[in-house]
Amino acid sequence: MIVYSDVIKTSGADEPLVFAPNDEIISDGYTLIPCNADEIDALAKKPAKTVGDVLGVDDEWERQPADVKAKKEAESILYFVRGERVTEAAANVDTGANASAEGGDDEGAEDTAKEVINVVSSGLLESTSFDKKSYMAYLKGYLKSTKQYIPWAQKNREENDWQWKALSAEEQEAEKKKVEQQIAIFEPKAMAFAKWIQANFKDLDFYTGASMNPDGMVILSNYMEDGVSPYFLFWKAGLKGQKC
Repeated sequence: MIVYSDVIKTSGADEPLVFAPNDEIISDGYTLIPCNADEIDALAKKPAKTVGDVLGVDDEWERQPADVKAKKEAESILYFVRGERVTEAAANVDTGANASAEGGDDEGAEDTAKEVINVVSSGLLESTSFDKKSYMAYLKGYLKSTKQYIPWAQKNREENDWQWKALSAEEQEAEKKKVEQQIAIFEPKAMAFAKWIQANFKDLDFYTGASMNPDGMVILSNYMEDGVSPYFLFWKAGLKGQKC
């Protein structure tokens, strides 16, 4: 399994890349559908789950040919992730009460089962809030920071990454040109997404990783057309995958 962490570091700008504790925010145990701003509403209108011959949004993506997936991955700046409301397994909580005195026989333990959103619970996401002005101010700074984490672009990678050092000078130059192309793709699409956020701001919920790093990614959430299944939007350039 690949676990994706919030890539924005919590140390100073010139220090090597580090992760804050609890910054693992999503895994490929979920279906991560690459998309851009102009595709979000269409994805949200698809069925949440497959029923009969009608494919759900996740199954439709999974059945795409590999070359279609690769092209979409290269052209997209976001991941669309469908969530579900689930009931977490009951947990035993020791209340410290005297079970015999209360007529119980469970040694003072009580079962607590609760309904949660799976993406929020498994990613240890924390709900947060913004007004439009403060969010757009945050987003301006976040996008400036995130560009350096487009693959091969971060300064510390050239200095510290053995994979980078293993490349020939010609290969490094080719990778740098690839980064320039990726940034050229990223910037206009990021601006289009910023406009989508402004247009849909009143309907959005906001989440951070458990570390609540103020410079890290704010994950956006809304609901599929069924009004029951939430979906989440992650910045691809703001995630770093690690096998575990």
